[in-house]
Amino acid sequence: MRTLVTWPDLLDEMEARLGAHARALRDGAAPPDPVVVPTDIGPLPVDLRERAERLLVDTRRMEAEVDRRRSALLDAQRRVARSDAREPAAYVDARA
Repeated sequence: MRTLVTWPDLLDEMEARLGAHARALRDGAAPPDPVVVPTDIGPLPVDLRERAERLLVDTRRMEAEVDRRRSALLDAQRRVARSDAREPAAYVDARA
């Protein structure tokens, strides 16, 4: 991973990773590594605030979609587990 030193670089990387997460979710691939925010980057410049806020909204949408899919998978697993409870075998003597 390269070192990000500017806010524009960091936001570019975050947008790219969010796109990679969306593709991974769509295609069933492993998600990319998280972005590591440098501790010495300083405050977000005012002129980048709108872009950062859009990225935050998009990130929260992605998180909600991941949570929705996770819940759906857990529900499906529970349904399979309940339907897999096997009934004891019953035999009918057809000779009678």
